[in-house]
Amino acid sequence: MEFKVGICGLGRSAQEFHIPLMKKVGNFQVVAVCDTIPARRRVADKNYHTIAFSDYKHFLDSDIDLVVIATPSSSHFRIAKMVLEEGKHCVVEKPIALTLKEVDYLIRLAHKKRVVLSVFQSRRFDGDFLTVKKLLEGDLVGEPFTVESRATSYGSLKNYGVKEFNPAWRYKKAYGGGILYDFGSHIIDQMLCLVKEQPVSVFCDMKSVLWSREVDDYFKLLIRFRGGITAHLEASQVSRYNLPRWYVLGTKGALLSENGGHPIKVRTRIKGEEFERTYQVEPSCWERYYENLYDVLMHRAHPIIKLEEVRKSAAVIDAARLSAHNKREQKVRY
Repeated sequence: MEFKVGICGLGRSAQEFHIPLMKKVGNFQVVAVCDTIPARRRVADKNYHTIAFSDYKHFLDSDIDLVVIATPSSSHFRIAKMVLEEGKHCVVEKPIALTLKEVDYLIRLAHKKRVVLSVFQSRRFDGDFLTVKKLLEGDLVGEPFTVESRATSYGSLKNYGVKEFNPAWRYKKAYGGGILYDFGSHIIDQMLCLVKEQPVSVFCDMKSVLWSREVDDYFKLLIRFRGGITAHLEASQVSRYNLPRWYVLGTKGALLSENGGHPIKVRTRIKGEEFERTYQVEPSCWERYYENLYDVLMHRAHPIIKLEEVRKSAAVIDAARLSAHNKREQKVRY
């Protein structure tokens, strides 16, 4: 069975990630695009030979089974709500919405309409994350008690988006910009997958340093988990030097990843002897997202990206933003 797909927002995310991944997996056919920019609709016709709509009503009335929302973050909730109300399956770019309240509304609506709602957490399928997860599950470092994760670089994303829209939308508050919503959504999701305990509280420092006066281009986040594990997360677009991508301390040893694509080192003690071993990073496999989504739509698999996990990430982001505003530790409320 092949699912007919409609794309909301024909920007870089749709063209560089979603459409190629669906094409690679098969079983998905992009038949319609909705974009408010005339130039993007012409791209849809020329490059993808799809019907192009300028308004959501006619788009949602067309013959589509699944809608992929790849628009700026502030529009995700509004569009997803319309999609779900029409009884269509829905994939939303991260973040699914800007508040936990909005996330809860969408989850309830998806259950009511009995349709699939999913978030494109592509970094679940990054090779470095998958390798770290496997090594920690292998008990080489024992029980982790502190885990650090970073996504740091230097440079602006003001020219990343398509020129016909607003390439700098990630630095605009009105569009839901800021690195906490953007890359923070990824590394928080990864951390909550590694640490199975419930997050109890957070302390977050957010700064607007170079690229925007409206939203954050740097944050540092401390998460305290039930059971005593602490997680340190940092994302930045103002880092001329980078600290390790992953750093884990456990009761038996330590894990170090200098960079996402480099080999991962584990130092531990076995049978009384100290040793260090290097592990190659397994390949990234973002296509697994759409492979799993197809199986979910066919009722033969459970989703890898579970809605309760999406909700937990949203609760942490809510608490992080409140902590940064109040400049104090904040409980995570579900």
